[in-house]
Amino acid sequence: MRNHCIALITEGSTEAGHWWEPIARAWPHGLPLPKLEPVTPGDAMAAAESGKAQNRWDAAVLAMPRGGEQDDAGGNESLMCRVLDLFQQSMIPTLLLVHERSARLEEFHPGAVIVQPMNANPAGSAAMLYALAARQTAVRSMEQSLKLAQSFQGETSAEIDRLHQELLLAARVQRDFMPKTLPSVAGFEAQVLFRPQGFVSGDTYDVSRLDEHHVGFFLADAMGHGVPAALMTLFLTGSLPRKEITSTGYRLVPPGEALSRLNNGLQECMAGPARFATAISGIVNTRTGLITLACAGHPPPLRIGPSGVRPVEVSGMLLGVVADYEYEQVTIRLEEDEFLVLHSDGIEGAFSPRHTAPSDIPNRPCPPHYGFLAGMRRGESMRDMETAMRRLAADIDAQVGSLHQDDDLTVLSLRTGAAAARPEDSANHEVASAV
Repeated sequence: MRNHCIALITEGSTEAGHWWEPIARAWPHGLPLPKLEPVTPGDAMAAAESGKAQNRWDAAVLAMPRGGEQDDAGGNESLMCRVLDLFQQSMIPTLLLVHERSARLEEFHPGAVIVQPMNANPAGSAAMLYALAARQTAVRSMEQSLKLAQSFQGETSAEIDRLHQELLLAARVQRDFMPKTLPSVAGFEAQVLFRPQGFVSGDTYDVSRLDEHHVGFFLADAMGHGVPAALMTLFLTGSLPRKEITSTGYRLVPPGEALSRLNNGLQECMAGPARFATAISGIVNTRTGLITLACAGHPPPLRIGPSGVRPVEVSGMLLGVVADYEYEQVTIRLEEDEFLVLHSDGIEGAFSPRHTAPSDIPNRPCPPHYGFLAGMRRGESMRDMETAMRRLAADIDAQVGSLHQDDDLTVLSLRTGAAAARPEDSANHEVASAV
């Protein structure tokens, strides 16, 4: 057990003797007496201001001279208070012995300065001083740990800021690969609601004009969340074949074939389960109003009309699972008052009761989101698809937990035929991701 070093702050050694000796004689039995280092108030302040006092002394004893409590300009109390203040800042515990208590001394923190009468029991003062000195090792250790933690916190904060900026950049890059506007073609209209769960999304979509009378559309949901899923969406949209050049001109790749070729491309990926994705691909013939669709493990497209919601019967294997899989196609024609709605499974979570699995809901006639999608075709929204999409967005916002999405959410709504907006009616269909 090491000897503690204690500073005796006094103007003269003769004066210190008569109040220190009783404390030394009453030092706890069996414990080594501390090493004493007499210093003047001026030297004590200089050591504290230079930062050397903290590791030099474990504690300090300061005795206020008789009559020193009466403060005049530059008097003893002002001097001693400056010493105490510096020692408190240096986290050096101090035992202050006074003849009379002063209101000014009460301002100091009781954990840093303990005020005792000069005639107090020496055994009590000795025990206090020993306890103050003995705790200082732990105080120094905690202070070092705090400094280390603050250093790590600063580095961690800087790293978080860097990652934050990288995610913002990744989000901008991902959005650059998605349509900024949707095509305006006679006999065709589209609106989209795109809401990532975080910075980036595992959902992706595309609507593009293939030629004068055909529009292609695509919606995919990569497995997982965050950056890995977002990177996979870039591969999906970049690898989907739409049109290929032939010796006589060009050929539009049918949706089923496009998904089959995309599926085979995913077989070569070394991303493990991250290569799996669901998708819907389709082509709209704006002259005939026919829509050809193929689906790869994705929730079925929905026909939304005044009579309600009707799923389109089309299915296929998840992308990236089985090589050379052939995806079936279906061709449909929308009624004049119908929308075709494609969505990722995030919308199912948005309208499902929180903390309740769908299988736990008995006697449910249809998924909860069907009713809200059917609401897109009420009132004015029957004539205006943008209004219909805004109605759906408002319904999503009204759900419990809408500020904390469980999944990425994308809804793509299409309309064909005479009811669809003409280019002169809607020169620029803005993407509605900010709805």
